[in-house]
Amino acid sequence: MASTILHQSSNGFYKAPVCKGLIGSMFLTCTAINIPMLAHLRQYLLCEVPSVLMTKSAWRILFNRLTFVYSKDIICSALVIYYFRIFERRMGSRKFSSFLLGSCTTATMLEICVILLLKFFDVQSIYSNQLTPGLYGFIFPLYVYYFFDIPRISATYFCGIPFTSKTITYLLGLQIASTSTATALSSICGIAAGLLYRYNFLNVQKWLVVPEVVGKLCDKIFGWLLLSSEPKYRQMGATVELQRQEQADIWEQQYAYNHTPDFRQARGQGFAERLVDDQPDEGLAGFFFRRRGPNLGNSEPSPENVSILVEMGFEQSRAIEALRSSNNDLESATSILLRQ
Repeated sequence: MASTILHQSSNGFYKAPVCKGLIGSMFLTCTAINIPMLAHLRQYLLCEVPSVLMTKSAWRILFNRLTFVYSKDIICSALVIYYFRIFERRMGSRKFSSFLLGSCTTATMLEICVILLLKFFDVQSIYSNQLTPGLYGFIFPLYVYYFFDIPRISATYFCGIPFTSKTITYLLGLQIASTSTATALSSICGIAAGLLYRYNFLNVQKWLVVPEVVGKLCDKIFGWLLLSSEPKYRQMGATVELQRQEQADIWEQQYAYNHTPDFRQARGQGFAERLVDDQPDEGLAGFFFRRRGPNLGNSEPSPENVSILVEMGFEQSRAIEALRSSNNDLESATSILLRQ
């Protein structure tokens, strides 16, 4: 199971310092509460609602949100966060941090409302009056984006049921949520928070953001510890696992490409004609020359196309070279870069 998740990309935590710090803080806090000398810190995990809001101990909520009690939840959460680092690469670290801040705050507020509601109707046998320790408000909102934005890659079939790399990730989330009734409700609140954030309920994406000054300050203080160097080598797809890894990376690049403004403008009524050859008698050579156009000379790439490819994660020099080779055609240049 772990190998399937870890084979999704060979880039480690490159361009994902927030996910790296999240996993590190999770392991540090868990280790701290299990060391005999620091066992007294476990009492700070208890966040009884509503007393924690009425006293000056609201800081306990932060500690409560960053710590799991059970080891299996820590391991499963680390694997899920490691795979979900693709969202940080797409959004950027500051925007991803804003997403975590907004979704976790929303999930915590929803969970507190659920506790108060159950307490009002005197059904505390289902759910206690304490916040469940764990990163449910960070992890499960990401499942909303994972469900809507990450395409499914078929891997194998069992009794006619397709099992893909997404299936493994869903099973890990189910394992985290199924510890108890309290963890299940916390997970549901996390998913609801992800939906509210995705559809920008009450303009949450604008008023719950990490300021740019805070982002730069964190980068200066913790950057040396969290930043990872760019990988020097890419593995060749000589095995099935690595081929699946490369396919997942291609899906990731295609997702970014599909969400660029120029691509959405080009995706119209005539887009299918460019994908399907309507003149089969020309042969492969004729189709190639039609795709390249009448002007076979290399034209200078436009700054707009270069900017789009750079935003997708490609190096500027490689993007310019690919656009020159494809006669400044954005689709062909993207295909060239994906095959490199």
